[in-house]
Amino acid sequence: MIDLSLYMYDYDITIIGGGPGGYVAAIEASRKGLKTALIEKDSLGGTCLNNGCIPSKSLLKSAEIADLLNNKAKKRGFTFDNLSCDYELIVNNSKKNTKRLKSGLTSLLSTKNIDIFYGLASFNTPNEVSIKEAGKEIKISSEKIIISTGSKPFFPKNLIPNGKRIVDSDFVLDSKSLPKSICIIGGGYIGIEFAYLYSSFGVKVSIVESSDSILGFVDKEIVDELRKNYLKRGIKIYESTKAKIIKETSTEIRVSLIDSEDELEIDFDLILVSTGRVPNTESLNLKDSGVVVDDFGFIKVDKNFKTNIENIYAIGDVIGGSMLAHKASEEGSQVVDCIVNANFISSEHIIPACIYCQPEISYVGISEEMAKEMKISYKVSKYPFKANGKSLADDNVSGFCKLISDKNDDILGAHIIGKGCSEMISEITLVMQNKLSLESVVNTVHPHPTLSEIFLEATLSIKGKGRNS
Repeated sequence: MIDLSLYMYDYDITIIGGGPGGYVAAIEASRKGLKTALIEKDSLGGTCLNNGCIPSKSLLKSAEIADLLNNKAKKRGFTFDNLSCDYELIVNNSKKNTKRLKSGLTSLLSTKNIDIFYGLASFNTPNEVSIKEAGKEIKISSEKIIISTGSKPFFPKNLIPNGKRIVDSDFVLDSKSLPKSICIIGGGYIGIEFAYLYSSFGVKVSIVESSDSILGFVDKEIVDELRKNYLKRGIKIYESTKAKIIKETSTEIRVSLIDSEDELEIDFDLILVSTGRVPNTESLNLKDSGVVVDDFGFIKVDKNFKTNIENIYAIGDVIGGSMLAHKASEEGSQVVDCIVNANFISSEHIIPACIYCQPEISYVGISEEMAKEMKISYKVSKYPFKANGKSLADDNVSGFCKLISDKNDDILGAHIIGKGCSEMISEITLVMQNKLSLESVVNTVHPHPTLSEIFLEATLSIKGKGRNS
């Protein structure tokens, strides 16, 4: 057997990280005829495919079915006796879906002219990377290097998961049973989605957020609507509140919830810590590459994703901004163009985002609060889901679409809450990204009955031509 540690591999371009940004960059580089290496320390697909977007969305779909059967079916004329669920089977189905996509990705990359290395990568020099795996070390020299190592969960020092009563999202995705009660610390999108998941299966859920609002980065009216829906579901929400562990036993964990006026002690089966994410750069030995990072470990890049080192680039979560798979993928495509063509200037993309609770949330562009801070002259147009035929037929009438437009009637931001809105946001993003006029929307016939009519009606309202409002 050949000892790989005796060899040095030379490449035109090397990508560190096989997530959505990294594997797209590798495919693009190979397509352009570059000798390409892709390094992945664990599994291809990154957090999104392996323990993020895909497995969680599969579980959330099962939660939606549970919610429908337990809370909505009777209204539609269906009754069930002794309805139960096999939660272990639900989790296993989620894993099956993930495995299928991983297999597809592996097959896809095997058809490309890409050398894939598994192991932990670290810099020796700006042009040389070591890969350590199973006690062996491989060295790669490369003319260009792209860092796309993603992010990892951040845990406060007093809330480190132990896999027993204090857990993280990985535990949730692997757990074969449901707790009776759970305290979710962190009111960001991860905490909000898992709150919906657990509450749909009858678990008593509390969300604790240290800032003054859950989803503080989302338009306030959208958050108010979500909060109203969650409280109706029986989810308890504690904002401007800090959590402190009092006592942990083999059967429960006692938590002290502290706000400016009071302190409350509650016992839970589990604590789920979802307090944000930080860049995955610690193990890269960036000091030997000369790459500059900020105080939080994010890599600084210019508009073409180049670091302060001429031949090293970075994309995705490690450069900050929205930590979203589709953002990383787009950057993975663009960064290769920047490398191949010295005159190429990357396009500034408007990035939409979705939160897959129920009712769903989707948004793009600026919020009304941001418009006020920026002192922009703006208008607001809203249209409710309850006035839409498709929503009424589906018995999902909670929510609305809110558009922020400027004095020229150009859309600056869109914020939607309601079932199915994650499929609506792309049309609005298309309009904003390509600077299309409102007339282009108004002059497009939208099929009836569909959720797309909600955006049409909100657009018509800006023009004072609402057909159903």
